[in-house]
Amino acid sequence: MPISIQDISKQLGISVSTVSKALNSYADVSQATRERVQQAANEMGYYPSATAQSLRKQRTSKIGMVVNYPIGFVGEYLSRLMVGAALAAEDHDYHVILYSPVDDPFDQLTRICRAKEVDGVLMLWGTLTPENTTLMDEENMPYVVVARREEEYDAPFAVCDNFQGALELTKHLISQGHTRIGYTSWDEEWTTNQDRMKGYRQALAEAEIPFDPDLIVSITRDPENRYAAVNQLLDLPHPPTAIFAFHDYVAIQALRAATDRGLRVPEDLAITGFDNMYSSLITNPPITTVNQPVQEIGQAAVEILLDQISKSNQTPAQAILPVELVIRQST
Repeated sequence: MPISIQDISKQLGISVSTVSKALNSYADVSQATRERVQQAANEMGYYPSATAQSLRKQRTSKIGMVVNYPIGFVGEYLSRLMVGAALAAEDHDYHVILYSPVDDPFDQLTRICRAKEVDGVLMLWGTLTPENTTLMDEENMPYVVVARREEEYDAPFAVCDNFQGALELTKHLISQGHTRIGYTSWDEEWTTNQDRMKGYRQALAEAEIPFDPDLIVSITRDPENRYAAVNQLLDLPHPPTAIFAFHDYVAIQALRAATDRGLRVPEDLAITGFDNMYSSLITNPPITTVNQPVQEIGQAAVEILLDQISKSNQTPAQAILPVELVIRQST
């Protein structure tokens, strides 16, 4: 049975109000009394009620991490983000609550905001919408977009430098003599895809290599779709000699497609990924990729969000973290 302040009061022979004030460090309780009450609370195994603390402080000490795409597709990436977010939150006596995908994400977000389930929200969404931002602004719910650049709505965000990563990766392939570089494109509305495409195209332009739209194929979350997309590139009359996969899991499907065709990697086809997931290191050959500081992105997002929570009407912070090219045997 949980220990209450009434139990401590009875044990010490002092009033309940004095125990409560001592536990909450009120100035009108002596230091000696505070120490005596705290010692008794520790010895008796007392833990303050989180609900009562929330009512008193007018905050929940919780941050919501709202995900609107299938968690199973981004298991390693999401787990690293969560570790970073959780560590940063704990440093400030906050806890992270994960909200998994639902059929009606806007309804879920509405409930979170209006019920004040959390003090702020980390948004892991493909794209924001005016409906979402209007809701959170009207409900005074602080939020930060995680791993997406969302400047259109002047939203606070924490993301890696996708443009610079794509630029360096494409330049690396060009330095290896590749002039036909296939690119597997994600949702065109996603700023992540826009930034990587921009980096890819700028590297081609700087090397005076014409952009060929035939070398761009669209992909979805389905592994078989990614495998088929790579084969679509390899079936071209003049197929690419290198493939820039949108992320490491796509690069693995590219490696599979190359192997099924009897192509040698990197001798016949160079393959690169993005994100530096653990899986890219254990393939044969290991895959050249771009390292995202995923855990640091989670930490930065929480720091920005806590700043939003503590300071109203401030200019939203937007953090773009540096990336690092990781060259392995696949190129």
